[in-house]
Amino acid sequence: MVDRDAYLARIGYEGALTPSIETLRGLHRAHVMTVPFENLDIHLGRAISLDPADLFRKIVLDRRGGYCFELNGLFALLLEDVGFAVTRLAARVSSGAEGVRPRSHQLLMVTVGKAAWIVDVGFGGHGLLEPLKMVLGEEGRQGHECFRLVAGERDEYLLQGEREGAWVDLYSFGLDACLPVDYTFASYYHSHSPDSLFMQKRICTMPTPEGRKTLTDMVLKVRGGGDTQERQISDEEYKQLLQQHFGLIINDRLKF
Repeated sequence: MVDRDAYLARIGYEGALTPSIETLRGLHRAHVMTVPFENLDIHLGRAISLDPADLFRKIVLDRRGGYCFELNGLFALLLEDVGFAVTRLAARVSSGAEGVRPRSHQLLMVTVGKAAWIVDVGFGGHGLLEPLKMVLGEEGRQGHECFRLVAGERDEYLLQGEREGAWVDLYSFGLDACLPVDYTFASYYHSHSPDSLFMQKRICTMPTPEGRKTLTDMVLKVRGGGDTQERQISDEEYKQLLQQHFGLIINDRLKF
């Protein structure tokens, strides 16, 4: 389904390819550190396609990023090509939401031996890899960010992230398997509805070894070493900073 060698070169992965937890960790880290979470195609007037060939062309050949349905959609194909057992799941996003939300986020469950792991390279660039069988409430750290799973409502798991010393709900999910086509309507909503955050803001973000860098509209935020630097940028700087911080080359006109 994918050109494995080209994909691995895109994310800079040169490690083992046996379907083990060490390989899963290595592929996961390589992906989130090289492929940004971004929604720029929406603001370039381009349709978001979830077709595997289009995802491969965009993320691997054109060296772009994407949002959850694109990033996790393509990453699932790579994992399956390597030999992992992958189950596609859907989550209700809690972060920044009020009330019960529909399932509008894609994540993955990967089985390694007898253990199941939650894998997510498409949640705002946070890069989640959590053992599903972990004791509920046990904390796990991904780089400089801390997460935990707790029991949620409706027999769902609830993922929480630590923010300034407090636990914040991020999203909840069940274990009902999805097919790739099941994400079509949610992706259309996110890329067309005026109520969608992705329609309202241009977002590009990815973790770094020291923290995180994020470009939201005209604000660049770089966090690392216990310090956060934030500044307004100009229209003239925008594309240059996309290339400098995220490796993205955008030639077409963006809507400012």
